[in-house]
Amino acid sequence: MIHKMAEENLNFRVCVVTGASEGIGKAISYSLLVIGNSVVMASRSADKLQRALGEFGQYGQRACLVPADVTNNHQVKELVHVTVEKFGRIDVLVNNVGGGLRRELIDTDDVEWQRLVTLNLTSAFYTCRAVLPIMRRQRSGLIVNIASRAGRIGEGMFAAYCAVKHGLVGLTKALADSENKFGIRVNAVCPGPVATQRMIAQNPKFDHSNWITPQEVANAVLFLLTPSARTMQGQCLDLF
Repeated sequence: MIHKMAEENLNFRVCVVTGASEGIGKAISYSLLVIGNSVVMASRSADKLQRALGEFGQYGQRACLVPADVTNNHQVKELVHVTVEKFGRIDVLVNNVGGGLRRELIDTDDVEWQRLVTLNLTSAFYTCRAVLPIMRRQRSGLIVNIASRAGRIGEGMFAAYCAVKHGLVGLTKALADSENKFGIRVNAVCPGPVATQRMIAQNPKFDHSNWITPQEVANAVLFLLTPSARTMQGQCLDLF
């Protein structure tokens, strides 16, 4: 699948991927590298970034590792600064940082709520705000927000998580509307449960045989880079 995408993707890009050290983010980073892009991989853990890079073989030569907590605006600014200093541009931003909570609203406390908002929505707000001036100057760019099925439907046991992921979908659509005139496309990928090592470990009693794989999410991101998706704006690719 990755190499088939490479046939269409002739214009290689500078990509920033958040939450890149494991799971979905690692799969997206690897897939972007395989088809010839340069990828700035951001994560809070420098050690995890190094371990991920060690799994990429020769493709890791085009990766740049930047330890950064994208819920911190100062670190987001530094991430963007490092990327522009090294590559001179940013063509693609993939906002992958996020996390869920299986709990009814009535049992969700203030700390849990704030964590969900910060992790899933504030992080994307900061990174989008930081890269948009650069993409506007370029008159081009692609932003992909990794949302969730919870951002498309209501799930009672995930009320707070649904709220913030709906917020991310709303941010996607609003930016698609405002940035279209600058040649910037903004879309979202909305998977159901994804069979990452972390998710499987956290939900050992669930049957994950039919869950989305990290590579399937990565394939959706790759599709948005192809000429076939050039007219897609403010769309949600539902993977469930």
